[in-house]
Amino acid sequence: MTIRAVIFDFGGVIVPGSPSGDDPNSRWARLEREHGLPKGSLFDAFYLKNPAWLQLRIGGSSDAEWRRESHAQITALADPAVAEAIVAAVWSDRAQGDGLRGEPTSNDGMVGLVQRLKGRVKVSILSNAAPGLEQELRQHYRIYDLFDDVINSATVRMAKPDPRIFGLAAGRLGLQPPDCFFTDDLAHNVEAARSTGMLAHQFDGYSGLAEALRAAGLDPS
Repeated sequence: MTIRAVIFDFGGVIVPGSPSGDDPNSRWARLEREHGLPKGSLFDAFYLKNPAWLQLRIGGSSDAEWRRESHAQITALADPAVAEAIVAAVWSDRAQGDGLRGEPTSNDGMVGLVQRLKGRVKVSILSNAAPGLEQELRQHYRIYDLFDDVINSATVRMAKPDPRIFGLAAGRLGLQPPDCFFTDDLAHNVEAARSTGMLAHQFDGYSGLAEALRAAGLDPS
């Protein structure tokens, strides 16, 4: 099998921000430890079990509704003052008004990897995100043009792990799923990609991804 495309998740892969709690150094894991919350509880409260987010990621709901629901869910785990502090911390670097705050950051080695792969294979982003990701990639992160395609779940109104979105990602590159290598920090998205025939790797940092790409026959250097 020859890999003809590498498809990247965005948050947690290209840039920091995995909410799963698997990374003990992530902001999410630190907040959970700081406030005595169970591992992964913030992922559930903000994303996995948050109906406002599940709608927002496919173009429904709103940031304000998502924030209110997140606060309500965390208040069920901690007192209201702690919940407000957690929500404020998570929202501190989200797009608000004039855009994302601070200088853009990326995970070590990832932008360079995309730059080296571009032109040798297709490279794209497949992200579950709120409306506006494309603008953030252009104006804040300034990496939109590195990619042959960008799929934002809120724009196409379907989200990972729906198998259809992996077919869409491959098709927009002119390929079939078995032609593609996909990486995501969340195990259920990786398994969904594999179910469509993609090679898939659960992201755990640049080194692990580079090794997986070599094993798939694609030299990342």
